[in-house]
Amino acid sequence: MPIVFARVDDRLIHGQVVQAWLPELNIDEVVIPCPKENACHLNKNLLRLSLPFEYELAVLEPARCVGYMAESEKRILLLLNSLQDLNPLLEDGLQISSLNIGGMHFKEGAEKLAENVFLDEEDKKTLRILNDLGIDIETRAVPSSKSFSIKEIL
Repeated sequence: MPIVFARVDDRLIHGQVVQAWLPELNIDEVVIPCPKENACHLNKNLLRLSLPFEYELAVLEPARCVGYMAESEKRILLLLNSLQDLNPLLEDGLQISSLNIGGMHFKEGAEKLAENVFLDEEDKKTLRILNDLGIDIETRAVPSSKSFSIKEIL
């Protein structure tokens, strides 16, 4: 599977991703799982406008993501809106060795973990599961930022 980088960022495509991560990682395509069929259609057009033309974009229902990525020969950035968007992909056989958390902004019941990273109990539970699976989890906004391991915090 050609996943070069997996990132959780509730803003999805924005300046940090476009200006820092995509060029640094030499990405060909951004894949975004979208669990709501209607939202996928609407979001795809808006997301496409946010992404420079040289990068391909696939906004797919989670059930199609793992197979799509497994068959691809492109260098992929898997971009997730939330930690929970990762669960169905793991159930479908997705294997990643690391996960970057770029931004999970404040929501009711969440506590601040790092700059722009707020976790509620469901997020913490998911992170513990990912940690138990041996997935390295870090929080870092851009490649040049200092990386903070979630393992130390859990």
